[in-house]
Amino acid sequence: MNKVITATVISSALFLGACSGPAAEEQLDSVLKSTFDAEKDYRDTQKDMQKLEEDEQQLFESIMSLTQEEQEEVGAQAEEAIASAKERLELLASEKESMAAAQENFKEIDAVIEETDEENVKSGLTDLKAKMQERFEAHVAFADAYENLNMQQQELYTMLQDENSTLQSLQEKALAVNGQNQLVQDAVTAFNEKTEQFNELKNSVISEIEKSEE
Repeated sequence: MNKVITATVISSALFLGACSGPAAEEQLDSVLKSTFDAEKDYRDTQKDMQKLEEDEQQLFESIMSLTQEEQEEVGAQAEEAIASAKERLELLASEKESMAAAQENFKEIDAVIEETDEENVKSGLTDLKAKMQERFEAHVAFADAYENLNMQQQELYTMLQDENSTLQSLQEKALAVNGQNQLVQDAVTAFNEKTEQFNELKNSVISEIEKSEE
C-alpha cells in the first residue's frame, strides 16, 4: 500500500525593506509592517505543523508494519494519528485567522494609492495590491486543499481501526490521500510563487518611489 505523504510546510513570508524618509515610502512601509505583523501566528504555526506531520507519518508507517494479531496496537496508534490530524486542523484555523487579519490590514494600501500623485508609483501600488490579493487567494486554496487532505487522512486512520476493512479499500483510500496530497503540494507551490512575485514587485515599487522623490 502506498504511504501517506504529509503536506509540505509553507515557509514563505513577506520580506520587508528598510523604508524611511519620503512620505509614500513611509506609508507603504507601515502597511507592509502591519500586514507582516498580522501574519505572525501564521508563521508561528509552521514549525508545529511540520512536527505533527512528521510524527504522524511515522505513526502511519508503524501501523502498516503491524500484523493482524496486533490489532489492539493498530487501534491505539490510529487513534493517536486521528488526534494529531485534529490538532493540525486547529493550527490551520489559527493560520487562516492570521491571514484574514493580514488581508484586512493590507487594505490600508488603498489610502497610499489614493494619496499618490505620481502615475508610475500609483500604477505600481495598484499592481502590488492585486498581487497581494492573488497571494491571499492562493492561501485560501491551500487551506481548502489541506482541510480536504486532513479529512481523508482521518478517514484512512479510522479504516485502519476497523478489522473489517479490506486491503483493497485501504489501498483505494491511500491512493485518494496521495492524490489529494499532490493538490496540497501544488497549492503550496502556487502560494510560495505568489509570495515571491509580491516581494519582487514590492522592491520594484519601492525603487520607483525613491526615483520619483529624488
